[in-house]
Amino acid sequence: MKNRYYISSLTAVLVAILSLASCKKTAPNIFNMFEVTLDLHQNSPYSLSENQTLNEGDSIYFDFTISSPNADMHQVVLQVGAVGLGNLRITLDDAHRRSYTGIIKGVVGANGAITNAVIPGANGGSIGSFRDGPNTFRIWAVDRQGIYMGDGYKTININVTNKITQFVNRKLYFPDVDSANGSAGCYLSLETGETFNYQTGAANSDKIDLAIYRTITVSNGVTSYGPRLFALNATPLPYTPNNITSWTKKATRFANGQAGQVLRNYGTAALLKAYAQGRNPNLTAITANLAAGQGVAFLLPSGKYGLLVINQISLTGAKPFMDVSWRYEL
Repeated sequence: MKNRYYISSLTAVLVAILSLASCKKTAPNIFNMFEVTLDLHQNSPYSLSENQTLNEGDSIYFDFTISSPNADMHQVVLQVGAVGLGNLRITLDDAHRRSYTGIIKGVVGANGAITNAVIPGANGGSIGSFRDGPNTFRIWAVDRQGIYMGDGYKTININVTNKITQFVNRKLYFPDVDSANGSAGCYLSLETGETFNYQTGAANSDKIDLAIYRTITVSNGVTSYGPRLFALNATPLPYTPNNITSWTKKATRFANGQAGQVLRNYGTAALLKAYAQGRNPNLTAITANLAAGQGVAFLLPSGKYGLLVINQISLTGAKPFMDVSWRYEL
């Protein structure tokens, strides 16, 4: 009898536990509790979907409707990248607390003026700088207390195709230490990345954009050097030991060097062109001494702009050299 009473009691406890478990309510998911939805419209050739590959200079429309059936929205936020408070915020009026339709316009490769084609209210700001390769954007809502309400589980991914050509760490050698046989590679093609010496340069002179040389000054027994560069069509030629009278003279133009330039600061063709144009490259020869860390803006005969950065200069030793990297727009 005692065992039967024990078993009956245990059964009753198990039934009670199972009954309580079946009544337990699941807590709402904080990322879905407002049930926000985001629809991306395709009303224009420029309208964005969740995934696309675009070129620099393409126009884009964030053409969307964001809705919250259960709670009022206060602002709509456009966020660049995976984290952050958002680059652009649109404050909603009372008529659009539960649903808002808008168009945010921009240009790939630019910081982009923002326009809201449906309801004014954007607080300024910018879409943000696009870069070559992947770019991610989210559109989400916050309530009046600034609490995140949701983004409809959608991320807009834009892959920007590269419209820049880059070459890194090309070494050019100052020719005066090798004037006897002309084997120092002092000539450079910015378009192909090839280097040439006096022996190989004649057959490839139509490719050559620049040559380097150095001035040599001796004062009170102290020798100093001035590293410089020139295009082959410079008049007069600043370096004459190499006779290039019969060579093709490519008309590349340069601006004087500017300190503190880093190629990664110009990650799109638009940024690169804007910088180089602003430097007004119109020189056939740079007659001011160059230094490591300087950037030299250039304009190719094809009309393409670029930037050459001097990584290192060695002015002494058996093979003095200049190490350079550069980018130019396609």
